[in-house]
Amino acid sequence: MHSWILPCLLGGLTLATPTFAQNEDDPYAYPDDESSEPKKPARHQREPDEDRPYAYPDEDKQPEHQRAQRRRKTREEDRSKEFREVSEEQDEKDFEHLSNTDDPNTGVAFEALGGVMFLSSPRGTLLGDPLAAVGGRFTWEYGRLLNTEALRETLWFDVRYTYAGQREGTALIVGDTRLHYATIAPAYELTFGEGSDYGIYAQVGGGIAYEHTTLEVGGKQTPVDGFKSLIQYGVGVRGRTRLSMESNVRLSWRLELMRFRRGYQDDTFMGASLGTAF
Repeated sequence: MHSWILPCLLGGLTLATPTFAQNEDDPYAYPDDESSEPKKPARHQREPDEDRPYAYPDEDKQPEHQRAQRRRKTREEDRSKEFREVSEEQDEKDFEHLSNTDDPNTGVAFEALGGVMFLSSPRGTLLGDPLAAVGGRFTWEYGRLLNTEALRETLWFDVRYTYAGQREGTALIVGDTRLHYATIAPAYELTFGEGSDYGIYAQVGGGIAYEHTTLEVGGKQTPVDGFKSLIQYGVGVRGRTRLSMESNVRLSWRLELMRFRRGYQDDTFMGASLGTAF
């Protein structure tokens, strides 16, 4: 009886389906794990270099010194842009203007002037009697005190002296008139572009006119003197031509049309001036 039990057990084990245990330590792989993993770039593909300068289409055809000059210009423009952005963010009170440092000129000029003075005439002429007129003036650009680039050479004033004389009459009666004009007149100038040394201006001011008249009748002279207040106004063209790049001295000149209102009379001056500006 025991002899057939052992063969039966061995046969049952041989025909049974084998069972394998699953390794619980391995992580479960989800179907979309492979798609979510970042793909590594291929070895033959290189990441773009952000520090590499931009290559213009025709840069490869240009000589090396031209390409270096273009890259240097680009860097300078970037630095200028950054400086402007920073200066705009700063408070205006904390920003130091360097206008006076960049241009150390004092804004002072001395000029000699000459032209034609048309004196108001009782004969009813259009402009008046033309007389030769000479004089001089001192100019100061007081806009430099404001230390603002836009107003440095825009605001200025003149201290001016002008002389004109007239002598006419007959052999028996002669009239000799001498006129002296002294005025102070502020002006506002519009330059021909930013940083230009040339511009047009309008001027209004005031002063006094001293008139000395001598009436001579038969060799006997009768002097008459008097002062009158006056108003000066007019327009002109002004220039400050640079004489040398190494010096601040400039050639100052003007062309102008001015009127002097003294009492009920209007005297018109047309002339030019030439001098030196510092």
